[in-house]
Amino acid sequence: MFTGTELWKDRVPVKMVTKTLKSGRVIETYPDLPENMYESLSDSAKRHPEKDALIDDLGRKFTYSELERKVDQFASCLKHRFGVQKGDHVAIMAYSTNEYVVMFLAVIKLGAVAVILPSKFKEQEIHSLVERADVKYIFCDKQFEAWFESYRDKGITLTSYQPTSTAFAFDALTKENAPEEAGEGTYEDVSVMMFTSGTTSLSKGVLLTNYNFMHAAAVYRSTFQVTDQDSTVISVPIYTITGLSAVLGTFLYAGGTIYLQRIFHADQVLKCIRDHELTYIHAAPTICNFLLEEREHFPDLPTLRYIVCGGSRMKKEKIRKLHDWLPNCEFHNVYGMTETTSPGTIFPENPVDSKEIESTGIPIPGLVYKVVDEEQRELPAGQTGEIMVSGACIMEGYYKLDTPSYQNGWLNTGDVGYFTEDGYCYILNRKKDMINRGGEKLTSSDVEDQLYQMDGIEDAVVVGIPDETYGEIPAALIKLEKGAQWDEKGIQEYLRNKIAKYKIPGKIRFVDSIPMTPNGKIDKKLIRSTYF
Repeated sequence: MFTGTELWKDRVPVKMVTKTLKSGRVIETYPDLPENMYESLSDSAKRHPEKDALIDDLGRKFTYSELERKVDQFASCLKHRFGVQKGDHVAIMAYSTNEYVVMFLAVIKLGAVAVILPSKFKEQEIHSLVERADVKYIFCDKQFEAWFESYRDKGITLTSYQPTSTAFAFDALTKENAPEEAGEGTYEDVSVMMFTSGTTSLSKGVLLTNYNFMHAAAVYRSTFQVTDQDSTVISVPIYTITGLSAVLGTFLYAGGTIYLQRIFHADQVLKCIRDHELTYIHAAPTICNFLLEEREHFPDLPTLRYIVCGGSRMKKEKIRKLHDWLPNCEFHNVYGMTETTSPGTIFPENPVDSKEIESTGIPIPGLVYKVVDEEQRELPAGQTGEIMVSGACIMEGYYKLDTPSYQNGWLNTGDVGYFTEDGYCYILNRKKDMINRGGEKLTSSDVEDQLYQMDGIEDAVVVGIPDETYGEIPAALIKLEKGAQWDEKGIQEYLRNKIAKYKIPGKIRFVDSIPMTPNGKIDKKLIRSTYF
């Protein structure tokens, strides 16, 4: 097994404590954590009442004391005007604005469960999630109101709002002098339901607790030394685990300043970093790629000290390009899932000069990993198998679903990989994405790594597709750099001298952009069905 607390003890010394929860679950975590994200906000408001907490792209600014007051008012409104009670499921579907953050924290304060709906999903997809989540209330941006009208007939309360630059939308709802509510959300309560990024029909409702979120925030804060002097922009959709946990949760806990943008535009994110002298950004590989495309317009970002990247594996070629662009900024890979409340492993140093550059890092404090074979027998360092994890920021479970992938506190991540003797994790593939070509198994990452080494290839994704002769063969979807002249035969011929014949993509298609899921991950299902 690979124990995060042991691996980090000489890097970021911190005293951990062992807690036995009411459920009987035993976790190793940080001492004296706030009960929940609302209490985390309240603590920061006591320390820094007049410090800017939240600034959205409509030009509206809340200090910590103002943000706490807005959350208190809206929590009272939710309870006395709408009747929201502890444990109720409250769906939220909106863009990244101050209203979103206030609404989310108010639900947590009351001890209700925030059901997070992705604003990039289509109407039919959203209906599938709502109908499985047993929601009693829906709060949405005015743009989505028509999607939910039919739920009123089912007894669900629907409320929409329209953010503007001149007013805070919830002020109209909170005019009444309702009594302030004491916080009811406790450390062990389930506070958030988020959906995995699989196809909508198969996506699972992940139940996350307050202690999951607080442990994750403490990990990021201690690992990257985030303080009240730091500032960031949420560059990913706020409805993702990165947006809500890794960025919002971490910065509220540290007392830093958070900028919000409703829609991602690479140039606007970089302008925000430059103009407001931001110090920290947590993004996904796709977003990092978009930022790289704008680097000529932003040659220097002197205040930026950390780029943290999670969601999928960042290619070493891209890491080096980021370093060449911003040599004084540290880059750190993160490997995690919705089920781990974001962090699972973190690269402990700047990987540019490390022999482990292609690793996702080492297990975070409070988590334990192991690698198992198909019979669930634990494998030693260096051997490849399925990666399993247990610990303090692992979810409570899946909503109304008992699955063998999560038993006895151990989550089977569905990823195939291995650990080195020093605890560095290498993710090779999703188990379901392993390609079996006539009995010879290969990982898409092996082929992608070779493609990325070719001059002129900007992005590449390899998937398995059906084949009459071999059952399955690898196929590649490629985005070329501007001016590159590669064609299918040229790439195949190049690869013949680099990798085994059975690994060479039998089909290659070229695109202007790689299809992504609404959660910002490569959409391999769509790639298979659309291009091959």
